Amino acid sequence: MKRFAILAVLVAVAAAGAVFGQAPQGGRQGGPPPAMLTIEQVKPGLYAILNPGANTLAVRVTSEGVLIVDDMFERNYEDIIRLVKTVTDQPVKYVVSTHHHGDHTGGNAKMLQHATIVGHKNARAAMVKGNQPGPPPVTYANEAAIHLGGAEVQLHHVGRGHTNGDTIVYFPDLRVMATGDLFVVLPRVPAIDYTNGGTSLEWLTTIDNIMKFDFDVVVPGHGPVSKKEDLARFKQRFMTVQSRTRELIRKGVPKDQYLKQLKVDDLGWELVPGPFVNNAAGPFYDEMSRN
Repeated sequence: MKRFAILAVLVAVAAAGAVFGQAPQGGRQGGPPPAMLTIEQVKPGLYAILNPGANTLAVRVTSEGVLIVDDMFERNYEDIIRLVKTVTDQPVKYVVSTHHHGDHTGGNAKMLQHATIVGHKNARAAMVKGNQPGPPPVTYANEAAIHLGGAEVQLHHVGRGHTNGDTIVYFPDLRVMATGDLFVVLPRVPAIDYTNGGTSLEWLTTIDNIMKFDFDVVVPGHGPVSKKEDLARFKQRFMTVQSRTRELIRKGVPKDQYLKQLKVDDLGWELVPGPFVNNAAGPFYDEMSRN
């Protein structure tokens, strides 16, 4: 698929603990040195803003305004707006929050000055509970649609996975799916936010539900724009990690030792300090022990 880099500006990347899924609830700043934020055309009328090693968001341009999917951290707001202006004069009218984590909702408070923010009811509840700024004022339970400039943008909650409030955003006319952190392309093992209803087991069924849609391109929550088959491979890797963990449990490897024996390097993933290793490894072991 041909992509076109439009503009690059310097911004700080997401905090190291937030790079792969579970951001600090308040969306704190910090982290590695600045990286290049870029905007690329995915298909006519649809772009992706990429923050290398950090977040990816979708930008749908129409004749009546712009809809974006997620808005990174608060510090990224000005640069996101600047990049949108390189491809259209239309204002941002809608923001869809795919889930509540601060590296995906940090710009909400500023976006609310001129845009309507929509998210799943559980994502809003988690933001309110965590005292995060900019919870979506408009929520839905199972599915919703936004019609703007002749384009239809569908919002679906097709099951639990990364959290219990994940939204997938489907652009039917372009056959493109934006998944939030239900699909990510980074080397760390995917993070499961068990505190907020996440589950690795149901995540697999949720991916199956996503695959039922007619799309060929995927905009992940983190990483480069991908294809439908990449999402299928992501599921297979996840299943492999589950199977290998169950095998270690059957062999009697205790919870505090299993990560030392869990092989993931052949999957292109890493077991390094981060959201999975720091927060989800123990609950993941428990989940595999029960199933």
